[in-house]
Amino acid sequence: MTDPRFDLVIDRAISRVNTAVSDAVDKVATQLGPLTLSATSNLQRQVLMSAERDLQLKSHQLRSAFGKRFRQQVDKIAGSARAQHSGHQVLATETDWASLSLVDNAEVERGVTADRLAQALTHECDAELESLAAYMTALMNDPNPERNPLRPQEVARALLEAIADLNSADDVVQVLAQHLGRVLGPELATCYGQIVADLRSQGVTPRGLTVNRTRSTTSVHGGMSPTNPGSLSGELPQPTQPGTFPDSMGGRVTSGYQNTAPLNAETHMRAAQALSEMFGVSMPMPMADGATPMGLRGAAPRQPGALPAVSPDFQNLLRQIAAQSPPPGWTADFPGGLPAEGGAAAYGMAPGEAGAGFAGPLMAVNLIRAHREELVKASGGAALDQMVIDIVAALFDQVLSDPKVSPQMARQIARLQMPVLRVALADMSFFNSRKHPVRRFVNRIATLSASFDDYDSGPGQACLERITALVNDIVDGDFDRMDTYESKLAELETFIDGENAREAAENAAVAAMLNGKEADLRVHQRYMQILKRELADVEMPDFLRDFLSQIWSQVQVMAAARDGAQSPLAARMKAAGHNLALSVQPKGHPQLRKEFLLKLPQLMKDLNEGLALIQWAEEAKQAFFAQLLPAHAECLKTAPQHDLTQRLLEHQLTKVEQIAIPSREEAANDPLPEALNDIKAPPVLTVVPALSPTEIKEAGFLPEAAVVAEGPLDIDLNLPGDNDPSLTEIDINLDAPAPPSAGLQLVHHIQKGAAYQMMMQGQWKKVRLTWVSDGRTFFIFNHGHTHKQTISLTARTLAKMCDSGRFKAFEQAELIERATVRARRQLAALSGGGSGHSAPARARSAA
Repeated sequence: MTDPRFDLVIDRAISRVNTAVSDAVDKVATQLGPLTLSATSNLQRQVLMSAERDLQLKSHQLRSAFGKRFRQQVDKIAGSARAQHSGHQVLATETDWASLSLVDNAEVERGVTADRLAQALTHECDAELESLAAYMTALMNDPNPERNPLRPQEVARALLEAIADLNSADDVVQVLAQHLGRVLGPELATCYGQIVADLRSQGVTPRGLTVNRTRSTTSVHGGMSPTNPGSLSGELPQPTQPGTFPDSMGGRVTSGYQNTAPLNAETHMRAAQALSEMFGVSMPMPMADGATPMGLRGAAPRQPGALPAVSPDFQNLLRQIAAQSPPPGWTADFPGGLPAEGGAAAYGMAPGEAGAGFAGPLMAVNLIRAHREELVKASGGAALDQMVIDIVAALFDQVLSDPKVSPQMARQIARLQMPVLRVALADMSFFNSRKHPVRRFVNRIATLSASFDDYDSGPGQACLERITALVNDIVDGDFDRMDTYESKLAELETFIDGENAREAAENAAVAAMLNGKEADLRVHQRYMQILKRELADVEMPDFLRDFLSQIWSQVQVMAAARDGAQSPLAARMKAAGHNLALSVQPKGHPQLRKEFLLKLPQLMKDLNEGLALIQWAEEAKQAFFAQLLPAHAECLKTAPQHDLTQRLLEHQLTKVEQIAIPSREEAANDPLPEALNDIKAPPVLTVVPALSPTEIKEAGFLPEAAVVAEGPLDIDLNLPGDNDPSLTEIDINLDAPAPPSAGLQLVHHIQKGAAYQMMMQGQWKKVRLTWVSDGRTFFIFNHGHTHKQTISLTARTLAKMCDSGRFKAFEQAELIERATVRARRQLAALSGGGSGHSAPARARSAA
């Protein structure tokens, strides 16, 4: 490392990272208070209080410790890089047996937590990190992304070590790490953007990344190490996390590819081996005088985001095939969907192969299978390329016969066969990476396909026309560039956002009403927190303190919102809370007992009226009165308090009574409690009482009580949409976990515009999410096309439906995943049949 600008840039970058962490600490310190007050359990509340106290007392220590730890890590990485570039031998610490020592459990746990935190931070600042990595590669003259001293992994490690230095309890450390990680992501994204600007101002020119290979053992078989095919190193694969494909593009798979370096033969062979195992086909080994695989051609550096160059003949053939229209009168004459004229033989398949393993009839011609021999010849005939062509053909057999993709959308996906084949031949990470832009584009089209039932008019027609235009741009344009797919995917998302906004406008009145109710929930939460704080020192039973702060505060907010803060009803409800607190004070004197008995009927009347106003559950009401009546009986036997004590109590209750209910504007930015903290426990903030019967009808509101009343859901094997039981557990090894299609965590992953299955009144209905409130408290779904039905519900109700199996994603898995599972099954069936024309057999014969 000889760049003289390094020290100046790194010092400024460290300062910016320290500022980002300091800002995150300040934000968490202000947020822990409201979170503590809204905690749903005593244990959770105690941990949050301890975390808030430690952060307030030790924030300066935390900042100082982080700065010190982070500086040490940066200096260590920079020193190692300098030693390497100076030509000195750098011994790997893992080979120095004398230096090995036992690691305590706390350090191991801290390392695991740091890895998880680093993954979350990387997700929040992925685009900014990619730009920073390109600049740091140039600055350090080192293409290894792990040598970037500013990456989130180093920030997370330093932060966890700094938190550990506070000597707080383990549960407090976990809470601080969780909330600091949640807030630090956006701060780090901004920080990385500023560092990139600093690097650019210093004249640093970004450079693409290359694949990092660690030490590996060499095998006699083609120079590949005898490890898991998906691993780039000679290390043993971890049993809990199988290795993934190497990035055959030569760099980290992200939302945008910026690699310009030539590919590595060993890396490409590893990716091919992993691909063959994913689909269960034989791996053809290259021959000494055989053609070079397409992914390894072109030693010259590529333009950022471009694929390796191919011969003009192959490129022209792809464009000619992509421009073809379906033959006139084309129909599927068997489940595989080949045309009647020429039958299966015209597509290079034996008649017995045609219907093997298809999910349904083909909705468009499989052009790759139809033109296989031409494609193999024009590609150069490399054995690996033939295997990829056969695998992509099998994939499109399944993509174009998937029952959850409409025929209209399937025909648009079919037009992408040549662009997808072009990408798959050069970049095998297409099969492995959920972030791959081509994979994301195809999957997004399939997801949108399930959202519409009619493509002849309305939103379905508009969506089909937009997707057709985007596919036209790809097929007619330069589909050798990844940024083409990125831009078209961005255009599609922009269009969908616009359509969602237009459809949400149809329910504007309902959305406005629910937004107002969400604002009232924030008001209630803030008022409840104030009452909790003021009543903490007032002498009264705990059950009554909780009732006044949590339940009766809602009565007061409801009365003020309905009739006004100065209305007689609002004044009477406030006075009832005051009188209720006094009713349990000692009244051993006859005069005090007489006054109590005279006021008790009106007090009970006001209590019942207020609880009816918020529709408090009858069971909860009975439980409360079962505690209140013994408290009243006990106070009649207890000697009265001293006059001074009684006046002090009156003064405290009068002060509480005079507290003004906050306005919506004052509580607008308050965070609402997480709906999924404990869906089994009664909610602290209830929503249904805030809705009148008329509002419930207009909004199509589904109350939580309706879900609970239906009882447990039996296993239902007749879900709509032709569900495939084989897709329940998908064992494909991809670079990121699949978003859940069912279960409680689905609440965090639902997307506007996507289709879902909802159990209502004993029947499964396909619904489409059209609107989500700012605080994610309310959701609006639409059902039907001609006669739309609006369905609104709370996040808590939705969570209960997900948890009980009454709400699921319409797609069990993304389209390419579904196609991979079925294609693997199809290829296995064809190979087992022993047909000489099967795809695996062709791949083996080509080798």
